[in-house]
Amino acid sequence: MSETYCIGIGMDTRRTAALPAPSEPSPRHVKLGASKPDDPSELMARDRSPGHPGAAQKDGQDDYLTVELLCAALARIRLDRQQEGHGHWRSGDQGTLPRAWRDARGRLWWKAQALGLNWPTNDLDLFGWCRRPMAAWPVPLALADADLEVTLLDGDELSEFAEQAADLVRHADVEAELVQNQTFDALLLCARMNGTDEEAVQRLYARLRRLLIDHAVLGDRQVQALAYELPKADSDSDTFFAKFVRTGYVFRSVPVPGKARLRRCGDCRNLLDEGTSRCGTPGCTGEAEMHEVVCLGGYWVQHRATRQFFHDPGLLEGRLLDRLAELPSGRVRLEPWPCLDAWDAAVTFEPLEPSGETECWAVDAKDCSSPALLARGFRIDARVRAQRRIIVLPMHRVRTPGYRADLERELQGRVAGIEVLDEQTFLRQAARRAGGSGAAR
Repeated sequence: MSETYCIGIGMDTRRTAALPAPSEPSPRHVKLGASKPDDPSELMARDRSPGHPGAAQKDGQDDYLTVELLCAALARIRLDRQQEGHGHWRSGDQGTLPRAWRDARGRLWWKAQALGLNWPTNDLDLFGWCRRPMAAWPVPLALADADLEVTLLDGDELSEFAEQAADLVRHADVEAELVQNQTFDALLLCARMNGTDEEAVQRLYARLRRLLIDHAVLGDRQVQALAYELPKADSDSDTFFAKFVRTGYVFRSVPVPGKARLRRCGDCRNLLDEGTSRCGTPGCTGEAEMHEVVCLGGYWVQHRATRQFFHDPGLLEGRLLDRLAELPSGRVRLEPWPCLDAWDAAVTFEPLEPSGETECWAVDAKDCSSPALLARGFRIDARVRAQRRIIVLPMHRVRTPGYRADLERELQGRVAGIEVLDEQTFLRQAARRAGGSGAAR
């Protein structure tokens, strides 16, 4: 006999999944309920986890890997529930929790044992705690103070922090990761097939990236016009641009040709649900407005993953690029997403005197919930030769107490030669450097 657990993540919570009861043996999976997780030697062989009593916090280890595994598992469960709703299941996996979940629970269990606690008692117990701030969990977690105040689940949806953490776990096989990778590949292929040389490919790449930022919705007539400008197609006469749109967007049909009236945010241009007056995009204070889309058969709306990984983070990128483009063209050369996204921008300042030298700034705009997770995933791409390498933060992140200090602390020892500036300070320094009015800093 098996128990039925009701786990609602990102869908109707009335759906259930049958999971093995604690008494049922399973050669491949950890028993559920109050059973003992994987043997400690196996956990230590995978990675000397901070959740195991043998891992000392004084050695600088933390609990981020445990949290990342939990978030990746929650994202996997969300996808499984969506597939179940459409009648599709991965073969052999029905009713089992993801490996990442079992590993994370094992780490927490061994850490609790070291403190004389019996927690988590079962999987439902741990699911419940995912809806509470991590600072309140029975087992103290070694995380940045700001991250301890967040939850992993916001109702039945992943929190912003959980979405960011899940993205750091490679090969988590979640829908968002697949769509993110497929959209990037389709964008790159479209640029390469339509570009006549390396410079043309770079220009088209930047144009398509900007399309994702500026257009959360595309009318089918607009897509047809763009496909005419980017005509390269495969052997079946399917344009690479059309493939790109189908990958990153979802089509919504209309009953008759004309104008579709949609509610959207006036600032970030994301669509809003009926009855919603304000935007929920992090850092956006825009209000609802009506937007008309001219279409014949329908319009295209960005996939959730496209919005999460390209559009919303790209809002800061777009603002910076727009402001940098206003600097004197004779003194500043701006390259958006150089080397096909090595950085978000390369800003080259021409010398003010004949004997002077050019100076390049490599810029990455980062709008992330957790500064610690941002630092753990950040890498310097040396293909862009630059005198300054800068992470630019939006003002709503900088105003979060301790955010910048946590980021700078976490970057120490991970990357060298990187500066952290807020959006306003960066633009002020760039304008000063372009005008030659004293030092840029």
